[in-house]
Amino acid sequence: MDGRGPETPGGGRNGRGVDAVVWIAVLAVMIAVAGGVAWLSKARIELPEIRFSDDAVDVELIEPVPPPVILPRVDALPTLPSEPKPVIGPNGEIVRVPVWVSPPAPAYPGRAMRQGVESGVVTLRCEALASGDLGACEVLAESPAGVGFAEAALKGARGARVKPRSIDGFDTDSTLQFTVRFMMASEP
Repeated sequence: MDGRGPETPGGGRNGRGVDAVVWIAVLAVMIAVAGGVAWLSKARIELPEIRFSDDAVDVELIEPVPPPVILPRVDALPTLPSEPKPVIGPNGEIVRVPVWVSPPAPAYPGRAMRQGVESGVVTLRCEALASGDLGACEVLAESPAGVGFAEAALKGARGARVKPRSIDGFDTDSTLQFTVRFMMASEP
């Protein structure tokens, strides 16, 4: 070792040329990086401005006005005398006709109320059972039709009670025909 540095294989001159090329390349890269940094430091980066618009509409919420309460006045079947006189049947039997214990009290139909219909009439035919209940009912007439009077009358008939027809003191089933009149109550 003579102090000249490491020896390269194949003679000492070939290694120096490669070292110079590498150093020149490294120096060129450093100059390019420094130039790029200098250029970027002067460059302005501007982002495009994005504008948002609010298409929402401010709505003031108002409490809904409750619908007017219209109390219906329903005229059901006229009250029959509490104890009608018995009738003598064709075979001499004593027949008592049905008497209302609790007549139908239907509610005024909402559909008729909403449409401004002020009155209606429904004629029903129902079975008056020996138990005092009304059985199957059918609508014979409804005026005006299609605004809910028939449905209301049928629903009201479900809660009605009668003192049933009796023959010689025995309660029997019978048929009862009656009219329910609806009248919208006038406001005070």
